[in-house]
Amino acid sequence: MPSSSSSQMDSCLRLSINLRERCRMHDLNEALNDLREVIPYAHGNSVRKLSKIATLLLAKNFIIMQKKAIEELSQVVSELKEKEKRREQQEAEKNEEITTKDY
Repeated sequence: MPSSSSSQMDSCLRLSINLRERCRMHDLNEALNDLREVIPYAHGNSVRKLSKIATLLLAKNFIIMQKKAIEELSQVVSELKEKEKRREQQEAEKNEEITTKDY
């Protein structure tokens, strides 16, 4: 039969573990609420709050879309830089021709 001091220790340990778990869940829920505020989806009183899994999936998809958009913009910028470089080379060649004709 367990002694009363052992039982009290078990009870205190259980309370400590429960408190730690409540704090962890509170922090997790707060982080998910923060995430819901920054991901694009319909906000408002008439819209149900996203579930935890829906929030994470929406955030993941949003990140993937942003990554693709950055890659596409990066490609456009590279193409524009290449086009500008070719234009500058053509300009330089024209200026060289004009300078050569003058002499």
